[in-house]
Amino acid sequence: MNTRALKAAMVGLRHGHMGKVGPEHTGYIGTFRQLDGVEIVAYCEDTDPSLLEPVGQFDPDASTYTSIDDLIRNEEFELAVVVLPATEVPDAAIKLAEAGKHMYVEKQLARRSPELAELTRVVDRNGVVAMPGYPHRFNPVCRELKQLIDDGMLGRPLDVEGRLVTSQVRPGLRDPENFLFTDAGEGGGVLHMLGCHYLEVVRYLLGCEIKSVQAMTGRPVGFIDQPLEDIALVAMEYENGAYGSMHAGYLQSTRSEYDHTLIIRGTEGEAHWSPMGGPALLAKSTHDSWKEAPERTIYHRLEPGPSGYASSKWMFNWMQEFVNRARDGRETEITMRDALRVLQSIDAMYASAASGRRILVDYAN
Repeated sequence: MNTRALKAAMVGLRHGHMGKVGPEHTGYIGTFRQLDGVEIVAYCEDTDPSLLEPVGQFDPDASTYTSIDDLIRNEEFELAVVVLPATEVPDAAIKLAEAGKHMYVEKQLARRSPELAELTRVVDRNGVVAMPGYPHRFNPVCRELKQLIDDGMLGRPLDVEGRLVTSQVRPGLRDPENFLFTDAGEGGGVLHMLGCHYLEVVRYLLGCEIKSVQAMTGRPVGFIDQPLEDIALVAMEYENGAYGSMHAGYLQSTRSEYDHTLIIRGTEGEAHWSPMGGPALLAKSTHDSWKEAPERTIYHRLEPGPSGYASSKWMFNWMQEFVNRARDGRETEITMRDALRVLQSIDAMYASAASGRRILVDYAN
């Protein structure tokens, strides 16, 4: 196996997930500093250069840049960690892909799917390894649920029910001035920012795409930037004949844990899981192999990860596998095209909410 270290550039320091350069090196910075086979050699931030100031003290061997063009032109590196507003990702990532740089890209990866489709084409054309920041299918509990479905323990999937509710966008909770909650920075509301995780996980679990959607969105709290949504209610029809629903919202009036659940029901059973970190899978099955114990609670020990973004060991291992594959030039399990399919379904949901009609999802690109 190739064991050489990849030289990495951290692109964008405004997003909380990137973390900060400092004594503890938080977020992605902290995680990538601890991954095997990675050497951070540069940081790039073009909007708030003051965020680069601690680099000289806490990472003195790294270079700093205030433009992606200067970074590509003047720095020798092979891997970029891109953590930018969704509206800025496509331009920066296309430049990196055209320069032959492998990439980890935090979602959301674009405002709308046509921009992401172009980025996906550029990634494919240049043969770079690019992975979007959708970790939840790699959770051991999700893997267990996938195995139950594939083994027929739930029978033919009939229905998927998802709920993801979290704190309101308002002063004192989620800062309305943060680019994540603005049309200029994110380009979408709770569906775009958080609901996407459920959409990606379910397409993995069912092994198919969404066929059609009918959606309602609104901003009842009212602090999130117009025209973005605080709440989204979506009905979905999947290509395998299953139906689904999702309730996503920035609705909690206190700084609370996520109110979240995912339920999959089939002709022979059902399963319940809380994707945002829940260690337990609750399952019922009438399958013959379960007749001695038709109801089960399956626990996984989710070991904490080292300090940084990867809060669980499974997340750290997922990111380590990305580094290993980038170093060897092997495609990752989840790709930019997976992220594109998610965003195409979100585009259809927004079109449905605007028109009041059921919309077929367009996967033409």
